[in-house]
This record gives sequence, C-alpha cells and structure tokens, in this order.
Amino acid sequence: MSVQVLHPAPYAPAISLPAPFPKDALLPLSLAPTNRNASLSQITAEIRDLKASGRIQDLLDRHGAIYFQNLGLKSADEFSEFAHAFGWKPHEDIGNPVRRTILAKNVATANEGPNTLPVYPHNEFGLSPHYPAYVLFYCVVAPETGGETPINNSVLLYNQLKERHPEFIEELEKRGGVKYQLFHPNGPRDQTSSAGTTVLQAYGQHVLDTDDTETAREKIEAEIRRLPTATWEWVNRSGANPLGDLRIWEVLPAVRNHPRTGQPAFFNNVVSRFLNALKDETLFPPHLTKDGDFRPPAFYGDGSLIPREYLDSAVEFITQNRSLITWKAGDVVLLDNHAVQHAREPWTGHRKLLASLWDEA
Repeated sequence: MSVQVLHPAPYAPAISLPAPFPKDALLPLSLAPTNRNASLSQITAEIRDLKASGRIQDLLDRHGAIYFQNLGLKSADEFSEFAHAFGWKPHEDIGNPVRRTILAKNVATANEGPNTLPVYPHNEFGLSPHYPAYVLFYCVVAPETGGETPINNSVLLYNQLKERHPEFIEELEKRGGVKYQLFHPNGPRDQTSSAGTTVLQAYGQHVLDTDDTETAREKIEAEIRRLPTATWEWVNRSGANPLGDLRIWEVLPAVRNHPRTGQPAFFNNVVSRFLNALKDETLFPPHLTKDGDFRPPAFYGDGSLIPREYLDSAVEFITQNRSLITWKAGDVVLLDNHAVQHAREPWTGHRKLLASLWDEA
C-alpha cells in the first residue's frame, strides 16, 4: 500500500479471518498516520484520494472494517470533517429505535442507554428496510474499564451457520425471513433500556405542539409509510393517552447478498433480539416481562418461533470470531454495515462514542 500520510499499523485486537477470506484479511485492518503531527487537512485529503482511487472500497471488501489509529481528532466537528471526506451520502434515520443527540453535521451520540447494559451483536438498522451502508464510530472519551465495541463478520457467520445448520438457512427462506416487533411508548423513554425511543422521538419529527391527536397520528403514520414493509397498530389508548403507544412489525430477509462482492451475509438483528429476550426471560410465549411488557425475540417471517439451537450456534460463532475494539480518544472505526455486525460492552468511567451513518453516494 503506497500512501503518503496513512499506513498499515499493528492493532492488537485485530483477528485473522479464516477461509474463505484471503490469508491477509484482518478484522479490522488498522491505518495510522506515518507522522503523528499530520494535520486533519492532510489526513482528509488522503482519505479523499483513497476513496477516489477505489482503495477504500477494496480494503472494506477484503477486511470489512478499518480502524484509524492516532488521528488525534479532538471534537465532534473534527470527526464530522473526517467522515465527510469519504464522499458518501448522509443516511437519514427513519424510525430510529435508539435515541441519539446530534452534536455536529451528520454526527450524533452512538447510543444513550445505560453503561451497565450491553448492546448485543447486530447490523445497524438490520431490523429495517432502510439501513446505512457504512457506520463510523469516534471515541471522544475512552472508558476506564470495558466499553469495547465487539465486531464480527456477517459473511463468515452466514457460512458457519449454513455449514452446521443448513436447514436453518432453508427455513429462513421458506418462512419469509424474520419478523421483528418494535415498540414505541407515548411517554417518557425507558431509561433502563438501550433502545426504547418514544413515538415522537422515532416518527414525530413533523408533529407540532399545536397538533390535535388525529393530526399527530396522521403525520406519524405518514412517516411510517416511508418504510414499505412496516405494519403497525396503536395500543394502550386511553383518556390519559389519547394518541396511544405504537407497535410496529417488520418482516425482512435474514440473509442479504453483499452489493459489491455478492457474498451472502447473515444481515439482521436476530441475535440481539435473542439475547435481549434471554435477559428479559421472554424467549418463549407469552413473551411477557415480569412487569407484563411484551418483548419477544425475532420470529421467522411467518410468526413462528425460531428454534433456540440455531441462535445458540450463532452466539457461539460470533464469540469465537469477534474482534474486541478497544478505544483511545480521537480514534475512529469504519464498518461496512453489509459485512460487519457490532455490539457494545458495559464500562466504567465516562466513555463517550459518537456515530456517523452513511449511504452509497
């Protein structure tokens, strides 16, 4: 690799990807400035050159993720400038299940859930037909302990599941993929969850304080209709809650072919829904928490329960083949969302991670 500013650099958390990946495929590949004093303008100029030459795409197709070390980014604005250098189209969230606070242009907090709870492996917006092609995370403050971002390769996961459980892959196709429930209360956000955005946080960007209930509902439903696979129902409507809470169902493929390599990937949020259901003790019917909340796992597309043995295998493979991204302040990781899942470990201290989501240009 011949570059002027960035060069490959050792990164201890990186793992070698097994066959069928090339022998030198690492998850993630790491790049660092040759000169620690390289300016942001020099770094972004090289990113633009690498993107224009197709080198960034080649590296992502081979490795799935790139970890940029020692960038020295000092703010959300500098991260925004770095992210924009790739020249992709900013992703627009539709129905975000997690709350994010915008801090700079196309930059927001990654997830505002409690630091004591993990976020389980998933493709970003894998439970939606509208998902980003690329995800960048930037570390503002490194944790005192923990706080890693585990990543795993979705193509490798598909291959391993198909080898051990070919009938599972066949059933996913026969039964119409996977079915997710998304629930948005019309009230305070659930501060005990990493998800849990309210109706208005998820779909109410056009709702005005002066709108009556029916007008607000019409605007919310118009936003939901932008997701062509979504069906929904209003629940818990009462005098104190005339709008009601919102339950949305999505039925989507569990396997998608990578748009450039053509490789099939286990692209979804099935594992995260499975592990959350285990935590909440809602894996089996009636899927109710101790407080009576309906929190099911993901189902087959026809609404039937996915046998646990397949999901246990998926967790086993992810654990065996994941890279635990450890953070230093100022560093960035770039993920090809089609090929890589990510998660979050609990931490202590004041860890702060920002996210920037992008689509193909």
